[in-house]
Amino acid sequence: MSMKRILLYAFGLMATIGQSCDRYEVGEYEPLPKLHIGEPFKYCCVPENYKQLEYDSTASVAFLNFYKDEVTDLDYIDYNEEACSFVFRKGETSRYRISWDYETDRNAIRLVYGQNGMWFKMNNKNNEYILTANDSMTVCVVSYRSEYDSLNVCFNHFRIEEYDGQ
Repeated sequence: MSMKRILLYAFGLMATIGQSCDRYEVGEYEPLPKLHIGEPFKYCCVPENYKQLEYDSTASVAFLNFYKDEVTDLDYIDYNEEACSFVFRKGETSRYRISWDYETDRNAIRLVYGQNGMWFKMNNKNNEYILTANDSMTVCVVSYRSEYDSLNVCFNHFRIEEYDGQ
């Protein structure tokens, strides 16, 4: 076999390997479409819909995307469209009641809050959590990556409101 033929085979093999690797590259993050409270939401996620959370580096999550006015009436809570998260901007530390109710047949849904790049699960079996929040803290809902990347959930209730301790 000639040297020219060997080089052609080598370049062909390298090009094939390079193209097959491109198939698994993940592009820029894409938020999920927005869902309405009370309406079923079905979506087939792509790799670009997932992110890693600091507290759980072994699993990817998709951030659920909500309409702010369906979740809170508080004007000092902003909604970050890109990060799909509610951001507290009251100017002081305050307490909030976060309450929720949802149905899903296969997805692991978690409500989380974040501060300084760290995320923490809201663990409560009563579908309610009292959060003491500083400015720039965030609240969001994530779905862990599931079999076939299928997301099927209906949020019957999701609310953020001030909590006066009673």
